[in-house]
Amino acid sequence: MASRCLYRATAGDLANVTSAGHLIRELRRSFNELIGGKLDDREVESWRNSIPTVVELLLEAGLAEVQVLVEFKIPITDVRMDLVLVGSHPGNGRMSVVVVENKQWEWVRPDPGSQMVHAPGAPNSNPRLHPVRQVWDYRQVLIDYIPLLKQSAEVSCIVNMHNATGETLATIRPSAMGLQCDPLYARMYGKDHREQFKRALRTALAPEKAAHYTQELLEAPVLPTGGLMAVVSESVCHRSVFPLLDEQREAYDYVRGAVTRSKQGAPKEAVVIVGGPGTGKSVIAVELLGALNRQGVRAVHATGSRSFTQTLRDNVERVDPRARRSFSYFNSYTHATTNDLDVLLCDEAHRLRETSRKRDTRNGYDDGRQAPPQVQELINAAQVPVFLLDEHQLVRRGEVGSVQLIHDTATAMGVKVHQIDLRHQFRCGGCPEYVTWIENLLGLGSQQGPQRWLPLDTFELYVARTPAVMENFLRTKLTQGHTARIAAGFCWPWSEPQHNGALVNDIKIDDWHRPWNSKADRTVNGVPPSSLWATDPAGFDQVGCIYTAQGFEYDYAGVIFGKDLTWTEQGWRSDRRANEDTAVNGAPRFDQLVRNTYRVLATRGMRGAVLYSEDLTTNRLFARLGVPVLPE
Repeated sequence: MASRCLYRATAGDLANVTSAGHLIRELRRSFNELIGGKLDDREVESWRNSIPTVVELLLEAGLAEVQVLVEFKIPITDVRMDLVLVGSHPGNGRMSVVVVENKQWEWVRPDPGSQMVHAPGAPNSNPRLHPVRQVWDYRQVLIDYIPLLKQSAEVSCIVNMHNATGETLATIRPSAMGLQCDPLYARMYGKDHREQFKRALRTALAPEKAAHYTQELLEAPVLPTGGLMAVVSESVCHRSVFPLLDEQREAYDYVRGAVTRSKQGAPKEAVVIVGGPGTGKSVIAVELLGALNRQGVRAVHATGSRSFTQTLRDNVERVDPRARRSFSYFNSYTHATTNDLDVLLCDEAHRLRETSRKRDTRNGYDDGRQAPPQVQELINAAQVPVFLLDEHQLVRRGEVGSVQLIHDTATAMGVKVHQIDLRHQFRCGGCPEYVTWIENLLGLGSQQGPQRWLPLDTFELYVARTPAVMENFLRTKLTQGHTARIAAGFCWPWSEPQHNGALVNDIKIDDWHRPWNSKADRTVNGVPPSSLWATDPAGFDQVGCIYTAQGFEYDYAGVIFGKDLTWTEQGWRSDRRANEDTAVNGAPRFDQLVRNTYRVLATRGMRGAVLYSEDLTTNRLFARLGVPVLPE
């Protein structure tokens, strides 16, 4: 996977294109070819107003041959950096890279009690990520994920605040706000700092070998992102591990600021963090848990998933057995003292139930109708309750978690709510195009119905004619050092193990037979328990379902569509009779739940996915939409 940008040119050539009035046209064309979708007018305005302010300084500094990469993107995410300048370092001749973040803000001021700032254009006067923090994170991502830069390059970053005065910027000095960013590598300049900005460019860049180094950068291998479970123990027990960019960092900083304000006596506040698959909700939760606990803040993580929580516990327990206590369940707070915790991180909050009472299969909820709502218990339990959710991941009857529910309950309790929406994609090769395609395919997206698949260079998608072909492809990926799993819709019975503990091959498609994952809570005959199916290498030999796949990720996802959702001439048809999950097939919203289920299963892969439907017409639809067919 290679990095890419919307436009590459020397500073001199870029100045000529700009003066001829062609820059915006060229960027629009490149955007449509490489990214597609709707282009934000504010982004175009930034190109028009901000890029020339940097190019002019490069020319004045004698750096016309320095290479400029406009809207630079690396494959682990769909985040784009405004400008990346490439040349050689004047002091040692090594590759030198300068990341530039352009801001058109005319004014900015610090947000009291946090490391965030207030600036023009923020909805509801919400605080925003500090621009130096933003560009410093970009620098860290480049260093962490492109080994070439860590080994043989100088990497620095600059915030170009070309409309703001130095007096204004002085109010948000990184050192005064406690930002841990090395001032030698991260700087911020306003409109009356042009000479200082120019000197900084001369100090960091020389034109020699600029074209050569730029080509090396664009072709340099990019390390794949590690899965959450692979490094969760390091993140929780020792240090920050995951790169947090833009809205992720904003959410992280906002929660930490809310903790500070609560300790200073501010009114109670709930934080709602909303995002689709792969936008980093669980990463934010885990990073917050580790950072807050290391600061002595009483923070606990909670979910409604036994598999997810148990896997988190097992991973951290190997490093620090005490850290196991940091992971709990939503129904653990029935009798919690008000504000007993400083922070409660409610991950996968779409899985909230009406109440925390256990369901009695004969009599319904045992007096559960009089029990307080589960969301109320969670808000009550912490001074800063945090909810992270994706409403399109409601896949079971009885799950009620929604943004509206949290807002309404908190308001009724007299608790203020702050919401942060995550936009950027960190799974699926950093390609929101794939997630959008899946959502449109299933009738969950903004466009009407399935759309043609346009191949991407950062995410592999295939259709298999048989499940055996899918399995062989994924097994090959395993031999190449990747992780892979096959998951299916709940369209086959799920038998109890045989007397010797062997699993029954319940999933039968022609001559291909495989078992569901184990129901056991321990390893039996080398088969991992259900909670470890997604992370234990031995889990590949069983097929997972929504109960074991949701919340997890692996490099390659195989998805078997059962006959509970099939394509017809009239569109999608859902069939309760084909679904074996009694907790779902009797639900009033069955059609919505089954579509959500396949959306979740299809978005577990970080590098690729393979689709197969037991229904021939549906499988042909995938191929007809342009998805490459795996050879048999």
